[in-house]
Amino acid sequence: MKRILILTCTIALVYPIALTGCNIGAEQKAELENLKAALKKTESERDDLKARIGIVTQTRDNLQEQFTELAGSRDQLKKEVEELTASRDTLQKQVQELMLSHAAADAKAQSAQGKFENLKTQLQIETQKVRQLESQLKQIQSAIAELQNKINL
Repeated sequence: MKRILILTCTIALVYPIALTGCNIGAEQKAELENLKAALKKTESERDDLKARIGIVTQTRDNLQEQFTELAGSRDQLKKEVEELTASRDTLQKQVQELMLSHAAADAKAQSAQGKFENLKTQLQIETQKVRQLESQLKQIQSAIAELQNKINL
């Protein structure tokens, strides 16, 4: 009888534990299914994020190429601006030299104009003297002619 009592007690103790174990097994199974679903969702999200990272990386690489091209263009434009600035400075110096040369030429032209006016005045005076001398020459020639006529008569 003692054995039956031990067996009954053992069964009485083991049965609730076994039932609890079955419930735990079902709960664990449900939790495992939930974890598998969460894992699939997480893997899907990971794959989506990897795809997005790929797109962002490609976009970054494209932008880096554009940046490099723009930096090259900027450097080229800076070089052109420096060349244009140097050309502008050279042209400004040439303009200043031409302005000085123009001023000097203008001064020479005014001086020449003054000399021209003086020469013109002298020419008029000399022309007047020549006319007077021509008039005197005509009078002398006329007087010589009269004297020759008188001598020839």
